[in-house]
This record gives sequence, C-alpha cells and structure tokens, in this order.
Amino acid sequence: MKRLPRTICGFPVGEPETGQKPEDNGRRGIAMIISLFMIAVMALFMADMQVSAVVQSEMAIANRDNVKAEYIAKSGANLATFLLSVDLAVDLTMAELGGPNAQVSDSTSDIWAQLNGLPIGGETLEMMGAMQETFDLSKVADSKVLDQLKLFEGSFTINISDESSRINLNFCGDRNRNQRKVCQIFLKAMMSCPAEKSYLDDRKVNPDELVGNLEDWVDDNQNPSELAGKGSESDPYAERIPKVQPKNAPLDTMDELHAVAGWDVDIATIFAPYLTVYPIPYKELQKSQFAINFNTAPRELLNCLFPKAVTDCAEKSALYIDKRTEAEAATSSQGVQQMLQETFCAEGEASKSFTYRSDTYRVTVEGSSGGQNKRMEMVVARRLPDDQDTKNQYKSAYKYLYWKML
Repeated sequence: MKRLPRTICGFPVGEPETGQKPEDNGRRGIAMIISLFMIAVMALFMADMQVSAVVQSEMAIANRDNVKAEYIAKSGANLATFLLSVDLAVDLTMAELGGPNAQVSDSTSDIWAQLNGLPIGGETLEMMGAMQETFDLSKVADSKVLDQLKLFEGSFTINISDESSRINLNFCGDRNRNQRKVCQIFLKAMMSCPAEKSYLDDRKVNPDELVGNLEDWVDDNQNPSELAGKGSESDPYAERIPKVQPKNAPLDTMDELHAVAGWDVDIATIFAPYLTVYPIPYKELQKSQFAINFNTAPRELLNCLFPKAVTDCAEKSALYIDKRTEAEAATSSQGVQQMLQETFCAEGEASKSFTYRSDTYRVTVEGSSGGQNKRMEMVVARRLPDDQDTKNQYKSAYKYLYWKML
C-alpha cells in the first residue's frame, strides 16, 4: 500500500512516514508557486504601507508648515501695526514740540513704509536690530521681540499702503452734497482715462450709469439718482434672481461692490487699485471728510483726475513722482494745492479735496514656512483719544476695520 505524503491544509509538506517518495500525480512544484505568490503579496503590502507612510508624513509636514505660515503672517501683521503706532507717536511728538503751528504729514518716506517688500525672519535679525537702534525704538519696543524672530522657521513680507490715497466710494452717496459731488467727479474722471474709457466703450457701459447705481446703493434714501436715469432705485435689479434691493447704506467691503448693478467682477477688478470703502462713514465717523492724501496718491490716479498732468505738465509731474520719496512732503492744505497747480496743472475746486495726512492704512502680509504660504489683508485705522468725547473713547491707538486670511 502506497503512503501519501504529509500535508497541511491539503498542501504536501514532507515525505511519507515510511520514507518512500509520494507519487507525483502532476502536483510537483506547487509549494514554490504558492511561496512566490505570498512573497509578492507581502511585497505589495509593504510597498503600500511605505507609500502611505510617506504620504502621511508629507501631509503632517504640510499641515505643520501651514499653521506656521499663518502665525508668521499674524506676526507680520503685529509688526505692521507696531510701525503704524510708532509713526503716529512720532507725529504726535513733533506736533507737541512744534507747538500750534506744527504741521505733520504722512508720506511714503514715513516709518510705516520702510519695511515694505523686505523679507523678515531669522536671517534679517541684524537689519532689524540696526533699525531699532537708528530710530531708538528700544524705549517703546519689547527687547524680546527680536529674540523671538530666532524661532521663525520661515519669513514674512509686509506691504503697507495708505488707504487714503484712494477714492472712497461711500462718499459718492454722502448726505453732504458737496462731498457727494466731488466723489462722483473723481470717479467719473477715473473712468474717462484713455484705457479705462476704451474698455467701457467696448463693453457699451455708461460711466454715468455706473456712478448713479453706486449712489443709489450707498445713499440713505430711495430717491433715484439723476445719473442712473431710472424711474426707481430698484429698476436695475428687477430681473435679479433672487430679488435684490439697493442697500441704502455704506459699503462694508470692496467685495460688496459686485452686488451693485453694472459693477461686475471685471469692472470692479480694473478700478479696485484706486478705490476703497474705508473708513466707513458710520456714526462715530460722521465728521469724516472726503479727501485723498496727495503725498501717497498713485501717479495713475492723479493723471486721470488732472488730464493736463500728461500733456502740459507731463515732465514736471513725472519728475515729482519719481523723486517723491526723497522730496519734502506737503505739510499743509496750501502746500498741497500749490504743488498740484505747479506739477500737475490742477484746475478748479478738485485740488481742494486733497490732504496731507492719513489715519487709515491697508496692510498685506505674506507669510511662508517650508512650502506653505499664507496671505493676510487688513485695514487699520489709527485713533487718538478725545477727552471731550465721552461716548466714543478708544482704548488703543488703532482699530481694525477689516481682516481676511487667505
């Protein structure tokens, strides 16, 4: 009687107990095939585990760097706020030392603009230390601030711009008719520039209608604007789904401009660099005046508002803008008007709507760590305590009007 080999789960694993070889029966080598199959399965399993581990590690590093980049951007925002506060303190000191006749101004040569575009992190500690000694900031700055920068495994870049260098759209529907008129004149002048006018003409968009729709949106009444040429404020929104009615209140953000009839994303994006809604003229800001800071206004805006700046005064205006950071800033209303007349050939009442000071600034911070980047935008309004105002006391020298993390 022939004996069969020993088996486990039906697979032969050894010789028969008698030492005799089992019959082949066509199954010779099956153990090797099964072994190779199991090895292949285990190899695939190990490869999958390795890939999964690498992916999980990369995701963890990305999440870590993302959090770092966010907090580095917030650190940049704190530094920007500090610079604005220091600049205000310097202005107040100069005003106090100069007496009643002292005139202080805000321009791109001030402290708040000195770090624009400069990457700041652990590698720039020497530069920061030199700046602190130059401006004698050790008296108002925590000495441990620079030490904390050593912990940065990344960097941030600050860009501070004067929000008062733009046209405040909320004044285009202001109760004060004079301010409303000036705002509308400036806005239509921007739309009359050659490139902007050509674009609007190609799209068959009427500038007066755009300005009129904006006026109807931000004013505090339901009377239709004469510029819009509509029988009712709600006419431009009759076909909107869902239904929309004019807000009859100031714009809260620039994004809200897209809701105004005619101001689609493309048009709003083209004019956005020269427009703002801050400060919002709410209750505590009723005394706000429509004015653009001549010392920081961009050349493109000035050229649009004063067309002769690109013809009769082209050379003078270009030379002034190129050397504006080196030139002495205007420190009075009379100085601003004189400079506008001499270098931009300004005419009419428009030059009276310019100022030389600012209290509202836009801060953009780019934070980076590893391969992650975070971008933050905010608008800061500087405030001065008023002993005579018992209702609106500010506990700090600044107030955040807008904050967005991207």
